[in-house]
Amino acid sequence: MKKLLWTLLTAVALLVITACGTGNDENQGAEENPDNETNEVVEENNETSHAGDDEEAETDEQVTEDDRAVIKEEATYTGMQDPHSIEVKTESEVLALQILDPGVANVDFEAIEPDTPVTIEYYQNEEGQNILTNIEF
Repeated sequence: MKKLLWTLLTAVALLVITACGTGNDENQGAEENPDNETNEVVEENNETSHAGDDEEAETDEQVTEDDRAVIKEEATYTGMQDPHSIEVKTESEVLALQILDPGVANVDFEAIEPDTPVTIEYYQNEEGQNILTNIEF
């Protein structure tokens, strides 16, 4: 009887914990995306720059897809969080940066000493993750 009760309580606790982690990410992304203005400007520029040439339209679409708001700033390297992300400290916040971009594939982050001043370049993807594109020591 005690085993059955313990098993049921454990199952209920797991369900409650699992349910707490779910949510509506679509609304959350709209509220947290301060780049809406940037997206509108890119769309306006694309509308005004088309001269009716199909080849030119294809080029503009490629630029729009590859155009990311890359942020460049000074930081202090604090270390690796896990095999695919690092942590840096800027003047205003601590950032976790994903290191999956090909631009930083050859960097040996484990060899960098903590508290090393660095210059980082990164962008934020659709999921809100910061993706490191370049780092200079």
